[in-house]
Amino acid sequence: MGPWCEAALPGRNAFCMRDVSHQTEGAAALGLSAANRNMVGLFAQSVAKSRDWAAYWEIDGEGRPSSADYVSDNDFWFNLPANFDVLDASVRMWRWTGDETYRRDPVFRRFFRITMSDYIQSWQLTPDKILTRPRIANQRQTEGRFVHSRGIPSYTEGTKDFIFGTDLLAAEYRAIRSFNEIASANDKALAQKMQPEADAIQSLLEHVGWSEQGHHYFGIIHKDQRGSGSGDTLVLYFGAAKDPAHIRGALDYISSPTYWKKINIEEESYVPLTLFRYGRNEAAYQTLADISSPQNNRREYPEVSYAVIAAIVSGVIGLSPGPISGDYDISTISRLPTGHDQAALTRVSILQNQLDVTHTGTSTTLLKNTSGPALSWRAEFPGTLTDVKVDGKAVSAKHSTIAEGIAISWTDVTVAPGATVVVTK
Repeated sequence: MGPWCEAALPGRNAFCMRDVSHQTEGAAALGLSAANRNMVGLFAQSVAKSRDWAAYWEIDGEGRPSSADYVSDNDFWFNLPANFDVLDASVRMWRWTGDETYRRDPVFRRFFRITMSDYIQSWQLTPDKILTRPRIANQRQTEGRFVHSRGIPSYTEGTKDFIFGTDLLAAEYRAIRSFNEIASANDKALAQKMQPEADAIQSLLEHVGWSEQGHHYFGIIHKDQRGSGSGDTLVLYFGAAKDPAHIRGALDYISSPTYWKKINIEEESYVPLTLFRYGRNEAAYQTLADISSPQNNRREYPEVSYAVIAAIVSGVIGLSPGPISGDYDISTISRLPTGHDQAALTRVSILQNQLDVTHTGTSTTLLKNTSGPALSWRAEFPGTLTDVKVDGKAVSAKHSTIAEGIAISWTDVTVAPGATVVVTK
């Protein structure tokens, strides 16, 4: 069945759609890109009309749908954000690795098209139907192990009195945007057709999914359009929030220990990297320490391990791939707490390269291109600077604004194979 890694409850010998989608970034940094591609490819291949275009929720080590979640195509466990999550993970891995398989392989292209059309229609997830849909839209039989879980409209599983979760809206929005980015020439028409749907879904998220009283995003929406719970982490994780006041409210909510001390380890594992990306570094470090603490009796959950790696690589070090066919290949930005702190990565895998990256405070970054072709590095620093120094030579800094209005300064540097470059502010 090809390479894979554990991505489910410990001991199941399996990998699950949600876990794999979340684990891909940490796994890619560790050099497990072949396993990532194979696992998301197996999910993509598994979508079938007999399951209303749902993929297998969980695949075991023999390549079969896990018996822990599957009896038949009429009786199986499935959470509806999952197809969208796998689509987005595929696009993120396309950007991280540069692997054109994600864009050109007929298995992935079929999965993308089906998810953007038949899947959305079958589960009544269009903007004009989602507010009036039944919780389980395609129940095929009245009795069975999973008949009331065949298409849960959220990753929230503890209650049944709702029609969809805000995480479903956020995942659908992100998948449509991601599909537009990866769509091949033959799929561009469908991708463009879906953009108004993405806008409408995002509008529902801001209006129906927002709690004016609580100043954060609801977790689930009930039949009377009343909301409850919290969906802030995944709304922010999928980059689906657009209203600046709502983003600040959601960040305030998930930055509080009152929130992350009461949620399960699966949800909390999304929090550190999400907070880092929005500039809430102090709270990000607190949650990163909490999920990896020896006192946390569920830190052996595979998802936690990969989430910790991703939070260090993409959060603390701020290593990210550039846009496909963009002006630069990778970027870095230090999110270390003080000028005396230092953090280093060695032989981290990204694109066709392995890199060493070392930050000293937020003022100095060293990058060594240990293997792979020359690449364009965007060295970013917090704040608005007049210039930065590349190997001691001053160059004019350029400026941008990133998440939550954070000002950064940057310069682009070409790093030859085997070369080391140091940029300071």
